[in-house]
Amino acid sequence: MAKRLPDIQLDGFAIDTSSVPPLQWLPPKVTIRKVESFTADLASNGQPAYDVIRISNLGASIEDNDPGSVVKTAMALLKPGGYIEWDELDTAHYSIVNSNPSHSTSRLQALLKHVDEHDHLLGARGWIDSLPDILARFGLQVHAGPHRYRLPFAYANVETDNWFKEFKELSYRLVNQKDGKELRQLMAAAKEDCDRLGQMITADLVIVVGRKVY
Repeated sequence: MAKRLPDIQLDGFAIDTSSVPPLQWLPPKVTIRKVESFTADLASNGQPAYDVIRISNLGASIEDNDPGSVVKTAMALLKPGGYIEWDELDTAHYSIVNSNPSHSTSRLQALLKHVDEHDHLLGARGWIDSLPDILARFGLQVHAGPHRYRLPFAYANVETDNWFKEFKELSYRLVNQKDGKELRQLMAAAKEDCDRLGQMITADLVIVVGRKVY
C-alpha cells in the first residue's frame, strides 16, 4: 500500500503492541502507537484528521454494553465525508470447530461453560448486533453492512489463541481465587486438546461501514 499510495499517512493505535515489528521496519508514513484507552488517549488529538478510521477488536473494552464513547471519539477525528469501518468478532455467539468428529470436545465445552458463568466480567457483547443503529445514532450514514464473515479455518489457531488470552485475563479478574484457579486448569486441559486434536473456537466477524455526511 505504501508503494501504491505514497502520499497516504497511516496511523495505528493499539492497546497491545507486543506483536508490532520494530518501528524502524515500518514503511515511511506509517506509525503505530500504544494507548491505554481509545477514548481517553485519542479524544484530545484535536481537529479532524482522518479520511478513514478502522476500528477492530475493542469488544473486551466496551463498558455498559454501549460503544457510544468510542464512536463519539472516532467522529471527532474523522473529516466530513470520511468513513468508519468497524469489524468485531461476535464473541457472544461462538462455536467449536473439531477437525475430527470422533474426538470428544468435552474439555473445551467445560471451559466455555465455566467462562459463560462469569460472562458479565468479559463485558456485555449484545451491542454488536446493534452496531448499525449505534452508528446512525451519532449521525453516521450506514454505507455497508452489517456483513457477517466466517474466518477461514486457516486463521482458527490465531483466533483461538486470542480467546485464550481473554480467558486468562478473566481468570485473574475473578474475586474468588479458587474460581480463577479452576478456570486456568480448565484452560490448560482445553488448550492441550486444541493443540493436539485440532479443536478451535470461532465466531463470525461482523463488519459495518458508516460515512460522516457533515
